[in-house]
Amino acid sequence: MAPFSIPRIARLVGICSLVFASCAIGNTCAAAQALPGNSESALESGIQLVSTGRYPESLAIFNQFKQSFPQDPRPYFYSAVALREMHRLSAAASEIQEAVRYAPGKPEYLVLQANVLVQLKQNDAALNAIAALGQQGQSQLDAAWLKMLEQTYLRLWKTDESLKVLELLHQRSPNDPGVDLDRAKVFVAKGALDSAEQALHQSVEKARDNNPEAYFELGKLLHQRGQIEDSKAALLNAVKQNPDNPEYHIQLAAVCLEHGEVDEAIQNLENALPSAPAFPGIYFSLGRAYRQKGNRVKADEYTARFQQATGDQREREEKTRTVDRQLTQGEAQLDSGNLTAARSLFEQAALTDPNRWEPHGYLAEMLLDSKDLDGAYSHLKKMEKIDSSSVVGGYLMARYYFARSEFGRAKDYAERVRSSRPGNSELRGFLGTIYEKLGNTTAAEQEYEVAVQLAPSRTDFQQALQRLRSSQTEAKPTTP
Repeated sequence: MAPFSIPRIARLVGICSLVFASCAIGNTCAAAQALPGNSESALESGIQLVSTGRYPESLAIFNQFKQSFPQDPRPYFYSAVALREMHRLSAAASEIQEAVRYAPGKPEYLVLQANVLVQLKQNDAALNAIAALGQQGQSQLDAAWLKMLEQTYLRLWKTDESLKVLELLHQRSPNDPGVDLDRAKVFVAKGALDSAEQALHQSVEKARDNNPEAYFELGKLLHQRGQIEDSKAALLNAVKQNPDNPEYHIQLAAVCLEHGEVDEAIQNLENALPSAPAFPGIYFSLGRAYRQKGNRVKADEYTARFQQATGDQREREEKTRTVDRQLTQGEAQLDSGNLTAARSLFEQAALTDPNRWEPHGYLAEMLLDSKDLDGAYSHLKKMEKIDSSSVVGGYLMARYYFARSEFGRAKDYAERVRSSRPGNSELRGFLGTIYEKLGNTTAAEQEYEVAVQLAPSRTDFQQALQRLRSSQTEAKPTTP
């Protein structure tokens, strides 16, 4: 796979609120251990910004750090942590892959990589990352990373593996109510409701005054089992401890309706009404409550709003599924060498959802390869509008302007990519070529030198550097 090729849906981003201890994750390579104190201080300040939620600022610091130490895995790792928290999952996957490339086998890196990939629905790639972790790697993880690993297993429906990780957490922290809560969720997924209820009671026993999620899960389970009074008591505790969670109000309202307490149900639902666009079940429950109360006008109003909201949601979900299918089929055709069929499928995907980045990315790269610059540009501009910070998009835009002989604009895009990928030899060699075209032989030589250092086996970089130096020597006037 080329260093800056378009990400695959099956292994997305090929190149392209966690509490952590920087000391436990630091000093990951010999080069990093020898860094000057002021450099370490800069990295630590970026880490501190991540821990306080100042993610964009932290990313700027990490990118600065990369320029001096392009093969240190830590700034890529912490960038991935920040981007994950910003819900920029594709960018996070790109960063964590770089970290794993520079520090293969690092347990925390593999857990974060698997967690990001599974959220991108790249389950096979996530499983590969976990497999690389191994049992020994699991034993080295702190509690926060073990919890992330367990959640990743659960997303993958690997319930037995989730329970094993939770048992390890329980051995370390037997009084942690969160472990019992997570164990209950796994038991629910397995259909073991008796075990789930027992685990939830254990969680509540360990933390009665600040454990709203455990009360909520217990209330849901008891409602499912027909224990209405006990369910309502648990849900009242959940709402009391976290009144801003709309799901808690929805579930409590459902129990109230079943108990015939219509006004109380309506009050809970109206409290949650601002969240209805994201939780359309609120509209449905309000329609049901007002119908039970005998107010048909309001019942019909909320029922109509529910139908509209869920219709829009189904349409979005169907569009996503269709594009995913078209991309997967297109990638299969691409792997088989059927470029015409692949391009047709990517074009269909771009038409199905014009705001999905991936089909435009594939098409832009294919069109650049076939020298159709005008066709490529329309997709490149769309990609830039969707995600202006994409590493792959920036590289492809640099390729486009280079092909147009607009070397200044190619330089701008390539330098932008270098700010986050200074350790990519392909990029540094490309920048050397761009600088050479611009007549900046000093900068060109520096880029070729870096490319040779990063990829000493690449004879093309060595030849470009030697050629440039030879031409400079020949250009010097001879002394009489």
